[in-house]
Amino acid sequence: MFVVAFSVFSVLAFSCAAYTDRSFAMAAKIDAAGNAHVIEKSVFTLDTQTEIDEFNNYQGLGKTTIADWRKFSKNIKYHFTGSVINPSIIAAREFNIGYDSASVSVEYDVSGVFSLEATGKRITTYRLNEDTLAFGGSASKGEITLGNNMKFEIDLPSDALTVSVVPNPGVSQPERNKLVWQGPIVGKWTISYEREKPLTSEVSEFFVQLYQQLSTWWILLIIIAVFFALLALKFFKGRK
Repeated sequence: MFVVAFSVFSVLAFSCAAYTDRSFAMAAKIDAAGNAHVIEKSVFTLDTQTEIDEFNNYQGLGKTTIADWRKFSKNIKYHFTGSVINPSIIAAREFNIGYDSASVSVEYDVSGVFSLEATGKRITTYRLNEDTLAFGGSASKGEITLGNNMKFEIDLPSDALTVSVVPNPGVSQPERNKLVWQGPIVGKWTISYEREKPLTSEVSEFFVQLYQQLSTWWILLIIIAVFFALLALKFFKGRK
């Protein structure tokens, strides 16, 4: 009986540890509305021939979900919560790394990563909604948790101004609008930046609004003129 129990335990342990994570990279590109286009790539080693065969089989199935691939790596998941749209999954063998290496890339759009607030006549301030980060469990909500060979990058809009990351240690800024975290690292950061509406855009909006207002007044004047013309016509017909 002990032998049977040990055998079952061995099979379960073997099936649960049939891969080894090699690296994880995630990049989130932020747009003008504070939404993000996210690309996540998990690279891992398939430790048994059975696991290699299973991976190849899943590749041949066509349409799959993140839940289908999660058995190959714990890093395969949506690391942003919220309204996820346009998800796509690409699974590939990484023969350039080794015969037993593979990867799963997840690409999707997610809304509401940054909140917007008008803080000046032409200034909009963007602040990271930390609750949208989902690196760990509920206890670590908003926390960035990266292990060895793991990287997280945020690409802010090219016109981002006054970029602020608090606390500063733990994040590198190779470019003015790019923030990078490299594991191993654990922590929470507040991120904010500003965008300034160009003066030309403000002037254009002013003239568009003016045109719309004038157009409304012209329509109103035409309606009034037609009304009085009909009234006058009825009056003169009545006198006859």
